[in-house]
Amino acid sequence: MLTNGSKLLLAGTTLAAVAAIVYGVTQDGTLGVVGLLSAAIALGLLAGIVIATRDGNVSAMDEAAAQTAVATHVAPEGNIWPLIVAGGAALVVLGLVTQSAFVMLGIGLLLIAGLQWMVDAWSQSASADGTFNRDARARFAGPLEFPLLATAVGGVVVFSFSRIMLFLSKTAGPVGFVVAALLILAGGFLFASQRSMRSTAVAGLTAFAALGLVAGGVAAGLDGERFIEEHETTGLLGEESECDTTDETHADENASQTVGNKAAIMADITLDAEGELTSKAPGQQASQRIVVGRGNPSNIIFHNESDEPRRITLTTGQRPLLDEEGEEIEGQTTPDQRCTALAEEGGSQLLTFRIDKRSAVADEAFELTVPGVEGQAIEVVVP
Repeated sequence: MLTNGSKLLLAGTTLAAVAAIVYGVTQDGTLGVVGLLSAAIALGLLAGIVIATRDGNVSAMDEAAAQTAVATHVAPEGNIWPLIVAGGAALVVLGLVTQSAFVMLGIGLLLIAGLQWMVDAWSQSASADGTFNRDARARFAGPLEFPLLATAVGGVVVFSFSRIMLFLSKTAGPVGFVVAALLILAGGFLFASQRSMRSTAVAGLTAFAALGLVAGGVAAGLDGERFIEEHETTGLLGEESECDTTDETHADENASQTVGNKAAIMADITLDAEGELTSKAPGQQASQRIVVGRGNPSNIIFHNESDEPRRITLTTGQRPLLDEEGEEIEGQTTPDQRCTALAEEGGSQLLTFRIDKRSAVADEAFELTVPGVEGQAIEVVVP
């Protein structure tokens, strides 16, 4: 006996075959005939499958088939994990053209949602009793998913909030922080002021707030962080071999002119009013030489008693010159320097350094100098 589905497919097969014959007789060319015959073959194949399976119907005379038919099974419960998997895949694609952080977030969502989807599929097929299936899932996944879910939600909230704060300007950032705190306070007061509130309402409001935060974080992340000016430091002067300058740099602005009590001071270096540079180690006479242990952090204090701002510079030979990508440029070198900020008249600066090479095998002498003061240097000996 033919079913309704098989009748429709057989009719479509016949119609396509007749149309192919009519087209071949009345029209030139074979493209239309090939297309109609292909449609007839495809429809005929589907008709054969439907006839063989009786259109998915189960005969009332077949008791075994009636008991094992799909219609007798409990329909699986719906879940949100496929939607989250799709969202994770979208974040991965978005991150490939924007920021790598979105790729990592998307991969995390894919892993978590895929695992949850798998657990749901297993639990729903455990038995025909929905209550038993839900209990089985809770016993299996509960001890794992709650800590992981809390960690994931916390990470997403922190990351989204950080993107928003880094997007806001220097003046708008504190205002945004205060507004967020006020919204949280108002939400907490709203919940506390109600005698009773449905759990669905609480969950809905919380989800709405979280969605807004994540959406704001994504939008701010796509737009990029605000411009943050790079502040020059004395370490950067040394890296760029610009410690010989006598001009005031960004690193010298508002620099402290005093040094607190420090332990393990190697020496006090003083530039007096006559322009003479001397070194005095604790318990020793003033000299033009200091001995520094190789590989040990060392501290010296520079005292400027001249009438001009000065800085002290430590030069320990040459080092390879690096390009913009941090790669060594073959055959080119630059002075290996460290320096302090400018010390005003009567001011002091601290210089902390470590030397990992011996001075005896170096091509140039290791010395402490003051840019702008000629003929004065303190020899640095590294055994």
